[in-house]
Amino acid sequence: MRHLETVAFPLAAGTACSFLLAVVLKEAPWQAGFTAVTACAVLWSLLGTPLMGAALGGIAWAFVTGFDVAGSGDLVLTGGADAARAALLVAAGLLAGAAGRRLGGPGPGGDMPPAPEEYAARPVPPARADLPRPAARPGVATVARGTGPDRTLRTGVGLPGR
Repeated sequence: MRHLETVAFPLAAGTACSFLLAVVLKEAPWQAGFTAVTACAVLWSLLGTPLMGAALGGIAWAFVTGFDVAGSGDLVLTGGADAARAALLVAAGLLAGAAGRRLGGPGPGGDMPPAPEEYAARPVPPARADLPRPAARPGVATVARGTGPDRTLRTGVGLPGR
């Protein structure tokens, strides 16, 4: 998988989770919504990168501010308290993303599957002699093994009447 593909799902799922929690907890005190959305952002950021975690923290801040603090769904800035909530959510996402990477998430040193280019660079193992080979049928494309040391493949098409 490419790097952007590895963070797309956690970012989308974390955004949806943050939105859902902010809307559901709209009638509760804003602290309850803030706590739940922060936990959601931190948990989904563990599956991403630090940059994705910071972005998810910013998205979560917008949902908390709009739905839980303002209560109307409008993004209303009130000053220092908003800046503190934004800094806390962005920092929490950033740190969770760094912790996730450190624990083996996406990025250098993480446990990611090899890219398609890396698959192409791997040699094909030689055929095992103990496996039965299918018999060629007339009119069906067949694949014959090369006899040289390079073991290249040749295709031969057996057409009826030729």
